[in-house]
Formats: sequence, C-alpha cells, structure tokens
Amino acid sequence: MASYGSAEAMAVVPVIVVTAVWVIVGGVIPFFIKGQNKRLIQTMLVLTAVCCWLFWVCAYFCQLNPLIGPELSLEALKAAVKEWGGRTV
Repeated sequence: MASYGSAEAMAVVPVIVVTAVWVIVGGVIPFFIKGQNKRLIQTMLVLTAVCCWLFWVCAYFCQLNPLIGPELSLEALKAAVKEWGGRTV
C-alpha cells in the first residue's frame, strides 16, 4: 500500500478531481435542463461526460506506466552528448 505523500498516492488526486468534474457534467447538470429538447440535451450531456472521462482516464493511465520507453542507439547518444556539451561516452 502506498503511503501518504508518495508518488503512487498523489497520482490518484487528478483521477478523483477529473472524475468529480465529469460526474457534475453528466450526473448533476442534466437534472437542471428544461425545455422542449430536455431528453436530447440530457442524453448528450451524459454521453459527452462518459466519453470524455473515458478518453482522459485511458490517456492518463497509459502515461503513468508506459509500456515502451525511448530507445537510443549508441551513436545517437554520443551525438546528443557532444551537441549538448556533456562528457563523452
């Protein structure tokens, strides 16, 4: 279990905040809609909230733990170090 203040625990905060925003958009605001097209607007708000939240949470979790990292060849690494003024490899 992650301790309070660790990187793993802090990664949950954006998920909670963004989820709360989309719950408000898709779960609270539709109750305040009035007018002739009430059901259509409610449906649009709920679907928008679900789709936007799902897209965001997938992108966020994929960035937390990427499956593949950058791969540099030894020549590219030497060129980068030379250009950036670091020590040679």
